[in-house]
Amino acid sequence: MAESKEKFFELRNLTVKYHSGSSIIHAVNDVSLDLNAGETLGLVGETGAGKTTIAKSILRILSENSVESIDGEILFEGRRILDMEDKEMQAIRGKSISMIFQDPMTALNPVKTVLSQIAEGYKLHHNCTKAEANKRAIEMLEMVGIGEDRAEEYPHQFSGGMKQRVVIALALACSPRLLLADEPTTALDVTIQAQVLDLIRDLRNKLGTAMILITHDLGVVAEVCDKVAVIYAGRIIEKGTLEDIYDHPTHPYTCGLFAALPDMDKDVDRLSPIEGLPPDPSVIRDHCDFLERCPYACEKCKKFDNKMIEMTEGHFVRCWKANEEV
Repeated sequence: MAESKEKFFELRNLTVKYHSGSSIIHAVNDVSLDLNAGETLGLVGETGAGKTTIAKSILRILSENSVESIDGEILFEGRRILDMEDKEMQAIRGKSISMIFQDPMTALNPVKTVLSQIAEGYKLHHNCTKAEANKRAIEMLEMVGIGEDRAEEYPHQFSGGMKQRVVIALALACSPRLLLADEPTTALDVTIQAQVLDLIRDLRNKLGTAMILITHDLGVVAEVCDKVAVIYAGRIIEKGTLEDIYDHPTHPYTCGLFAALPDMDKDVDRLSPIEGLPPDPSVIRDHCDFLERCPYACEKCKKFDNKMIEMTEGHFVRCWKANEEV
């Protein structure tokens, strides 16, 4: 768990819209989060919920051709990221804030050695010699368990798990203060996944890096996170500490995610999936986003204004039934 409690990162009412033909896609809707130095936040939700869009918004790497608008505030150490000039943002991107992308094969350049790819970013941000950058790259590769003898190899010469290690080394080369990890273990088998999680946890403790971990896997969140935010249809529908979410899940969607997990202590023939599909992202709803899929839906849900309700200190839920639980 993080010892430092200096709040240094915040999202305030982040809203991101894409355009798709004649439609406007509401990808992220009024998302607010905060993170203290050294903490790890797990961002959980199904595909299309807006998790990766949030991460790319923080780094300002969303495609300008598809984005209709980005509103709200992103504050990093008190600085407003959305108001920064491109040159100022380039100095932060990769150095102070870095990202582990979901697919290591597309994140790495296939025609450059892994050594040169890691050294390139370090040399750019530290204005050092090529020899110094190469030395740092080798140190990072060794830190993630890849020997110097493989430094001059190309991405295609590595297995999936080893490529993921290279991507982690690339992201951590400049010792970023904030790491965005977009499903870093999704494509890995369970053995390699465990090794990568141990690696991320050890590096976080060693470097003091705060992290936003994007994942579908609640087991992964339990392993490494201090806080959890559950996102559905572009909105945070429940957030709190790891204990709040795992010991006292309140929103029907959060409860549904836990109910869908296999339980080795129960003898059942089928899991309990959440019925239905997420709502149309091109439509803004004036009622609960989860209405059509919620097993507890009633007339009152149709009038709910989507406001967050604080259950206990720091534990927020976007459901009117939370008032009945308090």
